[in-house]
Amino acid sequence: MEESLKNAIYHQRSELAERLSAPLAKLAARCTEGWGQRKVLDLILNDHFADIPHCLFLYAVDTNGIQVSSNASARGLMPENYGRDRSQRPYMKEQVPAWGFLLSDAYISLLTHRPSLTALQVVRSDQAMLGYLGADFDLRNLPVTSELYE
Repeated sequence: MEESLKNAIYHQRSELAERLSAPLAKLAARCTEGWGQRKVLDLILNDHFADIPHCLFLYAVDTNGIQVSSNASARGLMPENYGRDRSQRPYMKEQVPAWGFLLSDAYISLLTHRPSLTALQVVRSDQAMLGYLGADFDLRNLPVTSELYE
């Protein structure tokens, strides 16, 4: 890969991470209110879906990678995703930094079959880790990566 393309991708990812980290941290804090109560957690994710720019799906997973919420999307809740094992997905295998936010490397989505990224935000309550808030993004829908995608 050309060095200029590598630099462009690095800068695009940095900009995207900067745009996403604060709203995801804020939503993760709200998720603690409904953790362990699927219907409450689903409502929180659905009500705050629009707070995460360019998001395709929002969901919560426990520390083992098992989904503990429905997927929230622009079309509403997708309850068929509750209980989904995401533990073997590429983003779940990456090391989440100490500050609790990870923007994954690009991968092919199982659901949409498109190049995607996932942002993971650790969900904590009283210093105990409950799990992760996940946000999936289609590369074609991201303003900072759409040009590179083409």
